[in-house]
Amino acid sequence: MKGNVPLGAQKLFRQRYLPVKGGFDAEGLKEYISRRTKSAYGVFVIYALGIAALGLMKKWGILNEIALFVICVCFYVCDLICVLIWCPFRILMQTRCCTECRIFNWDHLMMFSPLLFVDGFYAGSLVAVAAAVFLLWEYRIMVYPERFWEMSNEALQCRSCTDKLCSQYCGKKTKERKATR
Repeated sequence: MKGNVPLGAQKLFRQRYLPVKGGFDAEGLKEYISRRTKSAYGVFVIYALGIAALGLMKKWGILNEIALFVICVCFYVCDLICVLIWCPFRILMQTRCCTECRIFNWDHLMMFSPLLFVDGFYAGSLVAVAAAVFLLWEYRIMVYPERFWEMSNEALQCRSCTDKLCSQYCGKKTKERKATR
């Protein structure tokens, strides 16, 4: 699976951590994680307020369960747009690409969170699994922050990137394709 799953989704795993030669600046890592965590939680608060508004609209009868499902489908399309075309979170998170994005694995939680207000096993199970993935991601950032910073993990640096989608942000892939023609 390593070659088919983007590195941004795998960086929490030990196998995808490639320590930089000569070590890294521990203070720099601490500052980086602190800054990115503040940005991430800012995104989380904004998103949670939006989801709370959906919950209130459901409670007041403005939205029904079908509308909430359609909103999930729209969120799925928005996730695809973020990955394939352009991501507004890059601006909010001040990141170069998906590989270094702090909130890369939040997508399932963001996508399925409107289902919090839908009764049923399937809706609940989607939200529960998404929440578990989110919590694992956040736990790994707290315990292994060096895996998430390009200055401590060489696998996250542009020169090591193998992500096929990265060419939209990194000129290296585009230049390589032109050179092979």
